[in-house]
Amino acid sequence: MILGKLTAGALLSSLFLTLIGCASAVDMQDLQARVDANSMQIKKLSRPAGGGSQDNGQLADIENRLDQQKARIATLRGRLDVIDHRLDQLMERIDQQDSKIKSLGTAPVASASPSTQGLSPTVPPPAPSPVPGAGTPPPVPSSSSGAALSAVPLYRQAMNDYQQGHYDLSKKEFAQVVSQFPNSHLASSAEFWVGQSDFNMKNYDQAIIGFKTVIQKYPDSPKRAVAYFKMARAYEYLGKKKLAIHNYRRVLELFPLDRQLDELAKRRLSRLE
Repeated sequence: MILGKLTAGALLSSLFLTLIGCASAVDMQDLQARVDANSMQIKKLSRPAGGGSQDNGQLADIENRLDQQKARIATLRGRLDVIDHRLDQLMERIDQQDSKIKSLGTAPVASASPSTQGLSPTVPPPAPSPVPGAGTPPPVPSSSSGAALSAVPLYRQAMNDYQQGHYDLSKKEFAQVVSQFPNSHLASSAEFWVGQSDFNMKNYDQAIIGFKTVIQKYPDSPKRAVAYFKMARAYEYLGKKKLAIHNYRRVLELFPLDRQLDELAKRRLSRLE
């Protein structure tokens, strides 16, 4: 019962972090729009039109605000990566707790032997000493739990390299997590970060392959919604407007409860349609 509550608590924490991450994504989108607007205004004020000191002061003020907004965008990007990492850590804890619950549920219950029935009820029967080769062997941890525990160091190293901007290296390490630990709950997240590493390196065709793999291979992955969204973004960067619109619409159709991500998809659609 306690472990069940822990699992529920971890799930609620995961949902909370997901909402925070989406909110940060919305902030980034708004800031990026403001940066673009300020950049356009700077270009207009920079045109030689005989402007006086007032125009120069406005230009300096806008450039200052632009620098501040760019710095905030960089900070928000770092926060999003950290939130995603924390979400994956919570998923790791959930997997370990679920495995422990399963092992406790299948553990053999020792029954009293006939020789101990005559003992005084106030004196507990002596615990049997383990004899090699005799009795029921201890429960063996499930393969998924072992895989998750083994995948963690490599996954953390890959995430660390990703956060430092070493996308080529992080892609290889995330791919190793997928190939070496295909049954780990971290596999779908690692597959997503393979695509995201390519996305950040502007290898949009390869990024689309990674995001498609998450969608098709891992139907229960918590990364499916954002995989659809990022795939649409990749198509948008490639100039494939129809495919981008199709995948933004898939976000709205398949994940109506993901309000923040839906809002981002609607904004992108309003610019494309």
